[in-house]
Amino acid sequence: MIKIKLVVPRKGYITDAFERFEEFNKLEDSENNGNGSVKFVLEEVVEDADKIGKLKLDADVIISRGLITKLLKECNESIPIVDIPVQGIDLIRSLHDCKARFGSKKVAVIGALNMIYGVENLSDIVDLPIQSYILNDIESSVSLVDLAARDGCEVVLSGLSTCKYAEEIGLGAILVDTGKESFRQALIEAKRVALVSRREQEKTKRYQTILNYAYEGVIAIDLKGQISVFNTAAQEILAISKGSLIGNSVYDIIKPGKFRNMLLSDDEYEKDTVAYQSIQLSVKKVGIFLKGKKVGDMVAFQDVTRIQEMEGKFFRKLHSRGHVAKYTFDDILYRSSEIKRTIETAQRYSEVDSNILIIGETGTGKEIFAQSIHNHSNRKNNPFVAINCAALPENLLESELFGYAEGAFTGAMKGGKQGFFELAHRGTIFLDEIGEISPKMQSRLLRVLQEREIIRIGDDKVIPVDVRIVSATNKDLMQMVKSNDFREDLYYRLSVLDLVLPPLRERREDIPLLVNAFIRKGHSEQKQIKITETAMKKLSEGNWEGNIRQLQNFCERLCALYKNKLIDVYDIEMYFPNKSNKKILLSEQNEEMDISPGIHLSERERIVQTLIKVNFNKGKAAFELGMSRTTLWRKMKNLNIETN
Repeated sequence: MIKIKLVVPRKGYITDAFERFEEFNKLEDSENNGNGSVKFVLEEVVEDADKIGKLKLDADVIISRGLITKLLKECNESIPIVDIPVQGIDLIRSLHDCKARFGSKKVAVIGALNMIYGVENLSDIVDLPIQSYILNDIESSVSLVDLAARDGCEVVLSGLSTCKYAEEIGLGAILVDTGKESFRQALIEAKRVALVSRREQEKTKRYQTILNYAYEGVIAIDLKGQISVFNTAAQEILAISKGSLIGNSVYDIIKPGKFRNMLLSDDEYEKDTVAYQSIQLSVKKVGIFLKGKKVGDMVAFQDVTRIQEMEGKFFRKLHSRGHVAKYTFDDILYRSSEIKRTIETAQRYSEVDSNILIIGETGTGKEIFAQSIHNHSNRKNNPFVAINCAALPENLLESELFGYAEGAFTGAMKGGKQGFFELAHRGTIFLDEIGEISPKMQSRLLRVLQEREIIRIGDDKVIPVDVRIVSATNKDLMQMVKSNDFREDLYYRLSVLDLVLPPLRERREDIPLLVNAFIRKGHSEQKQIKITETAMKKLSEGNWEGNIRQLQNFCERLCALYKNKLIDVYDIEMYFPNKSNKKILLSEQNEEMDISPGIHLSERERIVQTLIKVNFNKGKAAFELGMSRTTLWRKMKNLNIETN
């Protein structure tokens, strides 16, 4: 619905205004075959001309006439104003009324210029002496009537208040009436203006909504420094709580300083950083041109701190994709002083941003230490990205680490792909098996360490990255440096801080703690497993060349094989690393071993050791144990003892 308001000095000022409006609507609707998409309504507002400045109107378009139109335009810039034209036919009709009522007396036509321009030319047509007087404001009407009287005019043709005063001083007065044709013309123009205005309002609202929901602050000013655009983000960033800022001067809104100077200068800027009050702004400025002529400037800017917060949100999303460190130092199980010292060293390392090289045999927990370092550092809320350098061929490793541009090679993703260094921005990247990378990759990695920037494959754009590099190896990198298999400069860049992890054989007191943890993890409540002291001692004496990983795998095997039973040394030896079969396991025991009466053994251990002593003769074993062969056979079956 489009609302049209008719502002007039008194009710009924326009004769039959509403009837004419309804007639106009019907004609318009018939011309559009009843498909008019917009409904128009007309409201009449009665207001004295001297109160126009205080009038608050809610309309899509305003229709008025003469001096009121002029006053409305002066005090209202947001609502379109349509002036009801005073056509020649209206003046002729009014002058004819003058002649009919007052004879051929001299007529003073008083009104706004847009109403009475050229009225003297009608003198010959109506056969009346006519003199015109231009009315610029309502206060002038009295003096103009007095002037007309002095000039010999006996009749005044004008508006309502002017005619009223003319009658008070004894002059004749005729009100200039608005004819049907003039009112129709005003309605046609009002409809056109209203539709154009509505489209412009919709467009403006659309752009304003887009601007207000943008992350960047946007300010546009004209050549005089007057503000034409000031979006919500700009108000929030600059902490300006004032309502509408449109039309205000930059000097009144923006505090003095470099930012205001940038707004008002003729120069353009590309991502310059300036201080404003207590914040840092990243600013871009461009000129606004219309038909090749500059009409203003537009500045887009962001709070640098807010940009960092947005990056933080982005990186938290990366966490949900798996680039997150799960382990902390509390997850490392130990009793040994060696691991305690190693953890204390790693904790001190985590408090600085230097690169760390973790050295340790396979299975010593290098990645757990890397994740724990990350989670103990000030980068803990940012990504932890891990990659095994030995798991990928050179060309694939390069694209994974550094990413690639669109069209860099056949099969490249549209839009390109971020590499792990970009994904790890402001976090940690863990390069496992660093000793396996090729000389070419060593050179590229050295540049990242030196410059803290990367270039995607197939691109020439330099991308700065803020990452901490934690690398790990089970090789002697210094020996590789001496044999020219590893770059010396890269080695010293990677090993700013060295962390050596002790193998399991040097921390045997930790093995029972680890075994119990792995057993608890590997069985359910319905599958209870316990280990005898003798079996635990056997596990603690093992070399475990695969370290913690090998020990964990062995415990998983026990959990898979046994349930609801007590695991003793024989069960351990049955599957102990580097043992090929059960009989060899048994034969490796001392065949002449005597069972001392002071040593407490489980029934299974007594049977096993007795079988070994009698060289697996079941009859002799049954005799030694004081039981029948049938009983011995049943017990061996129940205790899972096999000799073949």
